[in-house]
Amino acid sequence: MAFTINKLKQQPAWIALIIFIALCLWVASGMLKAQNENDSDNPKRTAIPLVKVTVEHVNADEVTREINLYGRTEPDRIATLRSEVKGLVEEVHVQEGERVSKGQKIISLEKSDIVSRLQSAKATLRQREVELKGAESLKAQGYQSQTALAQATANLEMAKADRVSYQLAVFKSQIIAPFDGIINQRFVEVGDFLKVGDNIAILVDLDPLVITANVTEINVQGLKTQQLATGRMVSGDRLQGKIRYISSVSEPGTNTFKIEVEVPNPDFTQMAGMSTELALPLETTWAMRISPAVMALDEQGNLGVKTVVDEHVKFVPIDIVKSDSQGVWLSGMGQQADIITLGHGFVRDGDKVEVVRTDEGRNSSNSLSSKANQ
Repeated sequence: MAFTINKLKQQPAWIALIIFIALCLWVASGMLKAQNENDSDNPKRTAIPLVKVTVEHVNADEVTREINLYGRTEPDRIATLRSEVKGLVEEVHVQEGERVSKGQKIISLEKSDIVSRLQSAKATLRQREVELKGAESLKAQGYQSQTALAQATANLEMAKADRVSYQLAVFKSQIIAPFDGIINQRFVEVGDFLKVGDNIAILVDLDPLVITANVTEINVQGLKTQQLATGRMVSGDRLQGKIRYISSVSEPGTNTFKIEVEVPNPDFTQMAGMSTELALPLETTWAMRISPAVMALDEQGNLGVKTVVDEHVKFVPIDIVKSDSQGVWLSGMGQQADIITLGHGFVRDGDKVEVVRTDEGRNSSNSLSSKANQ
C-alpha cells in the first residue's frame, strides 16, 4: 500500500485523472436522480396537447362553370349613305338620332332637270320604236338593207337604256333607309349641293344588339354557336342572348378568338359602345361556396382548403369555378366536406387535431361562418 502511494506521489497526473473521473460520476448520478424524480412526479409532462380547430360541415351544390369576358356592345349593322347622283338638297326628312324604317325617305334632291331628261328619253324611245317598225316593213318588201335594220335596232336599245338611266336618277334623288335603324349622324342640310359619292348620313341597326369579346385559345374549344350567354352592362342591366359567331382564326399578337353574342333589342333601348361583362356557361359541376379566407397553400404552393377526416387534417387541392359577392365557388371536394374555418393556419396536412363543430351542416349556398375571416 505504501509502495502504491509512493508511486502516485511520483506521478501526480494519475491523481488528477482519478479525481476527474470521480467528479464526473458524482455529477452524472445527481442528474439521473433528478430526472427519475421528475418522471415519477409528472408522468404525462412530455405529452403535447392537440391543436383545437373549428370545423363546419358543408354540402355542395350543382354550379355551372362560367367563362367571364369583358366585351363591348356594337350595332348589328352600320351603313354610310352616299349620294348616287348629283343635285341640290331640296328637303331633309329626318333629324340626327331619329329612328327610321326601311324605305323611309331621309333626303330629297332637286330633280326638275332629271324629270325633263326622262320625258325626253321616253319621247326618243317612242321614235326609235316607230323607226324600227318601218325598217322591218321595208326589209320585208326588199327595200331596206340588213345594215339599216340593225342600226334601227341598236338605236331602240340605246333609247331604252337612256330611259332606264333617267328613271334610276329620279328614283335615286330620294335617299331612303335601306333597313330599320337610327340616323346616328347626318352630314347635309337643305341647300347643300351633292356630288356623286358625297356622304349623307350614317345609319345604325341596333336590333339585335351585338356584344363582341375575345376568348382565349384554352376556352374557345368549349364554345359553340347558339350557346346561351349573359351580359351585365356598367349600368347594371342584364342582357340575354346567344353566340352567333366564333372566329376561326385568332387575333395576331394575342392568340385570342373574336366572338359575337346576339341580344334582342327591339325597342333600341340599349346603346352601342357600352362596356359589358360577358358570362358564358360551360359544364355543370359540384361546388361549394366558401370565404376566400379559409383557402391556404400547401408546401408545394398548391391552392386548396384544409379539411378534417377522422380527426386528421387533410389538404384538398381545389379548382375555382366562379366567384360572386358572397364568396368563391370551389370544386374538387366532392359533395360534402368538413372545412376548417378557424385555426387552419396552425396545422398541416396529416396533423391530428381537436375538432370543434359550429353546426350540424349547411348548404354551400349560405356563406361560411364569419370566423373564417378572423
